[in-house]
Amino acid sequence: MANALLSLLSSVVGGALVLAGQFFARRAEDRRQWLLRLHEAGADLATSYLQEAALVNDARRSGKMMKDVPTTTYVVDRQKALGRFRALPWGSEFEPERQRIGTDITALWAAWEDGDDDFQQAYNEVRRLVADFTDAISRLLSNQSRKSRRQETTS
Repeated sequence: MANALLSLLSSVVGGALVLAGQFFARRAEDRRQWLLRLHEAGADLATSYLQEAALVNDARRSGKMMKDVPTTTYVVDRQKALGRFRALPWGSEFEPERQRIGTDITALWAAWEDGDDDFQQAYNEVRRLVADFTDAISRLLSNQSRKSRRQETTS
C-alpha cells in the first residue's frame, strides 16, 4: 500500500514538474516572438525615417523644388510601422527617441532653403538619431535575451 501511494505521489510530482517546464519554455518562446516583432517593427520605422531623409537629400541636391518632393509613400509606411511598433510590448520605451527623430525630420525639411552646410548638418543629425534609435532597440533585445537565458538556467 505504501509503495502504491509513493508511486502515485511520484507520478503526480513528475507530471507537475513537466507541466511547469512546458509553461516556462512556452513563456520564453513567447517573449522571443515579441522581441522579434519589436525588432522588425523598429527596423521598418527606422527605414521609413531614413527613406524620407534620403529622399529630401536627393531632391534638394538635384535642384527640385520642395513642393515637388512626393511625401505620401513614406508617410503611409511610417504610420503602419508606427502603429505596429507602439502596439508591441516595450515599444513605448522608445517614444522619446522616436519623437526626437520626428522633430529632426521637420528640421531637415526646414533646412531646405538654408546653406549646404546647415542642410548637411540637419541630414547627418537625422541619420545619427535613427542609428541611436536602432542601437537602443538592439540593447533592449540583448538585455532581454540575457534575462531570458538567466531565467532558463535558474528554472
